[in-house]
Amino acid sequence: MKTDYVIWQDDPLDSATRTARMGGKAAALARLQDAELPIPAWCVLTPAAFDDSLTPAACDALTRVMTTAGDTDDALRRILDTFDPSQTVRAALNDALMRLCPNGEAVAVRSSAVDEDGSGHSFAGQLDSFLWVPPADVPARVADVWRSGFSDRIRAYRRERNLPPVPRPPAVLIQRMVNADAAGVAFSADPVSGRRSIAVVAAVYGLGTALVGGDADADTWKVENDGVVLERAIATKTLRHIAAPGSGEGVQAESIPNSLANAPVLTDAEVAAVAAIARKVQAWAGRPQDIEWARENGNLCLLQSRPITTLATLADPDGVLNVWDNSNIAESYNGVTTPLTFTFARNAYEHVYRAFCRLLSVPAHRIAGEDLVFRNLLGLIRGRVYYNLPNWYRLLALLPGYAVNRTFMEQMMGVKEGLPEEIVGKPVAPTAAARRRDMLDLSRSVVSLFRQHRGLPKQIDDFYGRLNTALAPSVDDLARMRPDELAAHYHDLEKQLLTRWDAPLVNDFFAMIFHGLLRRLSEKWCGAELASVHNDLVSGEGGIISAEPAQRVQKMADMVNASAQKDELIAALRDLPASVARRTVQKVAPEIDAALDDYLAKYGDRCLEELKLES
Repeated sequence: MKTDYVIWQDDPLDSATRTARMGGKAAALARLQDAELPIPAWCVLTPAAFDDSLTPAACDALTRVMTTAGDTDDALRRILDTFDPSQTVRAALNDALMRLCPNGEAVAVRSSAVDEDGSGHSFAGQLDSFLWVPPADVPARVADVWRSGFSDRIRAYRRERNLPPVPRPPAVLIQRMVNADAAGVAFSADPVSGRRSIAVVAAVYGLGTALVGGDADADTWKVENDGVVLERAIATKTLRHIAAPGSGEGVQAESIPNSLANAPVLTDAEVAAVAAIARKVQAWAGRPQDIEWARENGNLCLLQSRPITTLATLADPDGVLNVWDNSNIAESYNGVTTPLTFTFARNAYEHVYRAFCRLLSVPAHRIAGEDLVFRNLLGLIRGRVYYNLPNWYRLLALLPGYAVNRTFMEQMMGVKEGLPEEIVGKPVAPTAAARRRDMLDLSRSVVSLFRQHRGLPKQIDDFYGRLNTALAPSVDDLARMRPDELAAHYHDLEKQLLTRWDAPLVNDFFAMIFHGLLRRLSEKWCGAELASVHNDLVSGEGGIISAEPAQRVQKMADMVNASAQKDELIAALRDLPASVARRTVQKVAPEIDAALDDYLAKYGDRCLEELKLES
């Protein structure tokens, strides 16, 4: 007896051999089997069984008919109508069925042509399949599947696509039917909301045909990644489908007992198990899947799987949301900014805010846990610098007073509309012990906050001392340095300033808090008509270094206006080239020239877009 007619689900075959001998449908099933998914037992009758069932005369006649132009339907029908599996093939089938369904269980007999699931020429739906076939009827149904491979529609399809006129006979997939007491569908991702972290499970009593055909309402669950049921909707169920092998469709409807009508079809544990199967298929396929499943005697099995095509253009609400805003940072990096400046700025923001969190005693493990936040406080989009707002909220959540300070931060950054609470809500520790640790960490940060406030005046003095020391080398000194010396000088500046930017950060944090409190109290005490009075109250603050260049320019303008040579100076400064005008100033107003020299020595590097390295 020939032994290679039948291939079993666990037979080791490479991918190419599988498709050639088993056909597309069975090869796909075998790949699911490789993923150790619970699939009902199956085997495949290879095309060799068809070849060996043909007598030489029948083979010649079939080839002649298939390659002859004109009306050959009658001749083909005469050949195929009398065609049945040979005795050798029947014996192989009988042995396979004894192993597949030892208790006489019904099977599905389906085509599995090489082309059936092909991307270039799909024969899906054009070959016959049969459900709930008793073992005694399998040889006849196998012959019917073979005949469908030579049907009029198959021949017409092949002619339209210029395929060889004589097709290879299909392999035949024989799979044990599942006499399900519950069945349904499951989606490894929510096809409506698009949430990839939520699986959706639907279940009915009996066979899944009641759900697929729309004859019965299903219970529905939404399941999180950890198997926890997020939502449930239990339907009132009135009927179910049961197997009826003798009927034309193989199923029939029956009423559901009242005791089961409003009871959930599945337990929560079974729901989680179905969701896990769907997610395992997704991991195997590399994309979200829509599966059909069934339960028999408490055992779950996978019947079918296909991609969820609607998700291709549907965003995942659980994905990382980035909201970009440049309301405030555009003052520093206005217009187009090159990657040279952006990478420097992003690195500076990362390091100084890590250092700031350490100053406020934020635990090292929490700082390390927000590594991506610190590295992505800024973004460069189409050449413009933006704040990554959600990351700033996450950074602020590490510090004391988040609930109040988030509003103050929004005001300081010029954000016109705060982000919704569900996007920026402060994470809550999952356990009581974790919450106690968070409270202890917060207490340490509060103590550090008061300590930093008390020591701020000294920090400012120390910072100015470091700043003046770091900026001591003159332009001439820098011009004489070799490239390696310039690089070393730059790294020295980083050590002196960038890693010790404590005073500006602490001062900015308290300025944000106290300005926010002043604004809130002004609104409370003065009413809406004087809502901006807080700005007027602080506008006369002196000692602001950033205002000194403008103040010096104003002072030099006053000196020109008060000079006895006022008209000559204004004419020279307005009409002559800069070098000539400078000589005029030196000649007629040496005190103004000295003031100009002093200004250029201290602020000669100040210019428009001065924070950009390319400026």
